[in-house]
Amino acid sequence: MTKSRKIDILYKKAKGQRYEATPAELRELYPYKVDVREGDFYTTRANITNYVTAVDNGCRLSFYDWCMNNKRADMRRKGSSEVAMTARNNEKFGSAIFVGWLTWGMAIYWIFEAQMSVGACAVIGAVISYFFIRTARKNAGFLIIVLPLALLCIFGSK
Repeated sequence: MTKSRKIDILYKKAKGQRYEATPAELRELYPYKVDVREGDFYTTRANITNYVTAVDNGCRLSFYDWCMNNKRADMRRKGSSEVAMTARNNEKFGSAIFVGWLTWGMAIYWIFEAQMSVGACAVIGAVISYFFIRTARKNAGFLIIVLPLALLCIFGSK
């Protein structure tokens, strides 16, 4: 399949439009994590083209995470400038790190049965939450809040 065909199918998929693709083409598009829920804010042909190039070069992020990490959006929309996207990213990173150092820090402290210092556990928790917010923004609520609290309940009850 040609690159222009990939871009066309992925663009229509991201916009929620109807597209025709053979099963072989769909298998070839498997590494490209473009979802219908991306919406019009990030979906442009230029962003899809750059994302396809990034995935072909080894990137494994979803289209949404790639756009957020690279500060790419539809420039015709309000809040899509690089400055606004940087501010939004910093806000998300800050809140994720703040919640993550607490939840993941407590979970790590109980997983290692109080063998590590509280400060070290908090720093490790902040790093884990930063990693999750960079790579899985759509699942961040589960990965930063629910999962560590579940681990805390499991290991804390021993």
